[in-house]
Amino acid sequence: MKNTLRSLSLLLISFAIFSCSSNKKIGETILNQGWTIAPTTEISANGETLSSSTIDVEKWTKTTVPNTVMGALVDAGKYPDIFMGDNLAKVPSKQFESSWWFRNLFNLDDFDNKTEHLKLLIDGINYRANFWLNGKEIAHKDSLFGAFRQFELDISGQAKSGENILLVEIFPPQVRDFYMGFVDWAPTPPDHYMGIFREIRLKRSGKVSIDASFVAPDVNTSDLSKASVTISTEVSNHSDEIKKVELHGTIENISFKKVLTLQPHEKTEIKFSPEEFEQLNISNPRLWWPNGLGEPNMYALEMKLTDNVVTQDVENTKFGIRKIETYLNDKNVRGYKVNGREVLIKSGGWVDDLFLRYMPEKDAAQIRYVKEMNLNSLRFEGVWGNNQHIYDLCDENGILLMVGWSCQWEWPDYLGEVLEKSEGDENLPINEDVAKYGVKLSPDEETLLSDYFRDQVKWLRNHPSIFTWAGGSDAMPAPSLEKRYLQTLEQYDPTRPFLVSAGDFDSDLTGKSGMKMNGPYEYVPPVYWYEDKELGGAYGFNSEVGPGPQIPPIDAIKKMIPADKLWPAENEIWNFHSGRKDFNTMGVYLKALYAKLGEPKDLEDLAFKAQIMNYEAIRPMFESHVMNRPTSTGVVQWMLNSPWPEFYWQLYDYYLMPTGAYYGTKKAANPVSVMYNYFDQTIHLSNDTQTDVQNVTADVKLFDSNSKVVFEKTITADLATNSTLNALKIPELEGENQVYFLDLKLKNESGELIADNFYWLATKGDEMDWNQRYWFYTPQKQYADFRALNNLTKTEIEASKEVSIIGDEYEVTLKLTNPSDDIAFFIEAELINADSQRAVTPVFWSDNYISILPKESKTITVKCYKKDTGDKEPKVKIKGYNLEKVIVK
Repeated sequence: MKNTLRSLSLLLISFAIFSCSSNKKIGETILNQGWTIAPTTEISANGETLSSSTIDVEKWTKTTVPNTVMGALVDAGKYPDIFMGDNLAKVPSKQFESSWWFRNLFNLDDFDNKTEHLKLLIDGINYRANFWLNGKEIAHKDSLFGAFRQFELDISGQAKSGENILLVEIFPPQVRDFYMGFVDWAPTPPDHYMGIFREIRLKRSGKVSIDASFVAPDVNTSDLSKASVTISTEVSNHSDEIKKVELHGTIENISFKKVLTLQPHEKTEIKFSPEEFEQLNISNPRLWWPNGLGEPNMYALEMKLTDNVVTQDVENTKFGIRKIETYLNDKNVRGYKVNGREVLIKSGGWVDDLFLRYMPEKDAAQIRYVKEMNLNSLRFEGVWGNNQHIYDLCDENGILLMVGWSCQWEWPDYLGEVLEKSEGDENLPINEDVAKYGVKLSPDEETLLSDYFRDQVKWLRNHPSIFTWAGGSDAMPAPSLEKRYLQTLEQYDPTRPFLVSAGDFDSDLTGKSGMKMNGPYEYVPPVYWYEDKELGGAYGFNSEVGPGPQIPPIDAIKKMIPADKLWPAENEIWNFHSGRKDFNTMGVYLKALYAKLGEPKDLEDLAFKAQIMNYEAIRPMFESHVMNRPTSTGVVQWMLNSPWPEFYWQLYDYYLMPTGAYYGTKKAANPVSVMYNYFDQTIHLSNDTQTDVQNVTADVKLFDSNSKVVFEKTITADLATNSTLNALKIPELEGENQVYFLDLKLKNESGELIADNFYWLATKGDEMDWNQRYWFYTPQKQYADFRALNNLTKTEIEASKEVSIIGDEYEVTLKLTNPSDDIAFFIEAELINADSQRAVTPVFWSDNYISILPKESKTITVKCYKKDTGDKEPKVKIKGYNLEKVIVK
């Protein structure tokens, strides 16, 4: 978690870079602390007065930035329990129809504008803003607008030594403004995300400065022993004089420099190429690899600008050396390579907090979840993040990022226009209802979006985790706009490919997208992913797809549903915490759950059975794509997380409680795996690592519901890197309404377990109704019958644990032994606080929802942060589908 306190760390080191021959203070500080906000309708003074004199801010709300107005009010306790029940819907919206003041005081020590330059950097406001500094308006809303524009203001003439007053008047977005949104994923906050949602920074330098340093890497993919980097940076002369300066660059033991002559107020880009500077050709580079394929190695670049040996500016940039390539296979499916190696993209859709609050520790825990689930990618539909922190985390953990625009701007109804749907459109793929180029843009709107793209690319381009820029989601940019996007990349980032859309589109400029977006977004059974060859099945690149709702465990449910609405589950408050539009109920999911597992007797029974549904639904989605590569090149689970507490589209809930889907994903995405195909009953082995695996042994055992072995076989095989093997087919299941268990274990040549899997199968299986197809799912005409699970013989297991402290974490090793003659099915281990008995989150289990064969033991581990347990040793609560009793250790 070394980056979780980024803002505080930068604040402490700001203005602390000194030249050895001058007391000139240079560097950057983030204005994140000491803000107050108030509605302009309640403040009588004007901007000049509020930014030039001491005022009484007792009635103002204290906050930090980045934040939105609604986020600040919630953080300040103005709306307690905002996510409980329908409290969010009860917040008065009129207060957000007018502008709000954001006010900050900051200090400058010994500032001299004759020898120094000071810039105010504005990374993201929503949606328009007036800026005042020390009584003077320095920017007006007529030019300072646009959620994804970034601005820099020269405040050298208005800033002063000592205390300065910065005042910002934020205006809310209006109809047809282009800003962020959660579409049908979540409710829209009443302030429409109005606020300063990204950082405001001060940059202090001499009269010449450096900006926008960029490292463009290239890798010889034939043997990976050689790479090169091209360095560029923008150098500005802010003075009225000609300046002769030296620009120095350092990367570890590599150094390079140029002598420059800058005309008064000249701004120019300086490049250092490997052709000109041989030292920028690097032998045996430490490459950046995605999760599962190697280490995500990082380098650091320092650029320093001196004038007569006096340091004028310094800029530090982290980067990785790697090469991204894309291709279309013979089926016109898009795939990606990293350092010459084809990579199956195993991904999830990321969203920020509903109020766009900056939560660095929560972000760090989530990216740790992503890595521990064995995912190697995330899709940022909407260019998420309050600052660089989330991107830094992905860099450090090897998480590839697809970054691009949201469908928020492509559907007319999200821009305040009427969406006209034709009769029968509910049976079409998602992107059939939206025009090919989305809503028609005016020339000014096209320029705005082009400026958005340029600013975001320049801001984020040094992050090796970003593997593509997406110009569209459910639509594609018009040719005139796509041309501008391509020109931006040619100028500012030629190292990554452009993706015209996450949907299936054909561009006159860049050809086929090679992607598909055919759903489902609602519950479908395991067989769907293998059987379907026309919609969302495991072929091609599924840019957003998933089996719909994932009800979290009971502790999480109680955090969002009032006691009087907890049961029965199908009511208006449960629906309020579902999705929106076609996803405003869990009817499809609950119907399947009741049919497959029997109607739950109470909330606890529902929550536990939901984890079986979640696990069973998500695992085959990922496994089918793993075993079908290279026919399948990528899959993005819709979604990874949720912006608020809800029941839809999440592998873990808003409060970081993993669902059964989390562990199903973790199992399916394991780099080496043994898997079952629900459609043709075959067993597959997979090796998605960088090395061959020799002489592995797969043990296959099939049990009936009485835990008796009815089939077993052992296979020995070699698995080449990036390959799958169809190993065998299990026998047909016999009997009426019977349940079987399939246990799979994969061992290396030393006999060590390297992968395992456990399935529950029914003789009456799931069957799809292919005659009915809705854009968001395909219905079933028959449900698998697992009700016999309710009659399993009760078993008891033995549990022991050991607790150790590693740094700021507890690590618990839990050994579970089944001494009985019956399978202990679907065991949930939950880490709980010793005092409150409530679940601890975040929590990092090696495995969970496990089943244990007769006379066998399994050992799993769990880690958590000590502070999340009150520095008291946590306990483990163990229950299972057929366990005789709950165990607490």
